[in-house]
Amino acid sequence: MYSLLIPTPIGPLFARASHQALLSVELLVLGEGYPEHPNRLLRSLARRVEGYFAGKGETFLGIPLDYAGFEPRRVALYKEVRRIPLGETRSYAQMGRLCGLTPRAVGAGMRACPFFLVVPAQRVIHADGSLGGFAGREGLKEWMLHFEGAR
Repeated sequence: MYSLLIPTPIGPLFARASHQALLSVELLVLGEGYPEHPNRLLRSLARRVEGYFAGKGETFLGIPLDYAGFEPRRVALYKEVRRIPLGETRSYAQMGRLCGLTPRAVGAGMRACPFFLVVPAQRVIHADGSLGGFAGREGLKEWMLHFEGAR
């Protein structure tokens, strides 16, 4: 397995990958004590993360994700969320209709998503425009949406 710490303005990301696909990306509080053994995929991810935070419109769609062990509806959800354009949002209900899930199941899937930023969970909000949860980091969700230019 390969791993890499990626510095960002919101905190370090710790990414893990196989030879072919990304296994996880998590936002850390501190980036100390995490082993680094990068490969080409993780170096590409780091460049894309840098581009994202430089405002270059990075979407991460070119990064392959390892969905091994995920239920088909969860895979479908993550694939649909990855298609939400930068600066736009979709409701939990909209995503649910696209994937055959309830809005609550969409929320649970977003909460359990192991691919921070690469699957842009911040772009999934309530139908009334309120942000909804973000694993206790609602202020971060608001910051990210503002950074992306979402209304």
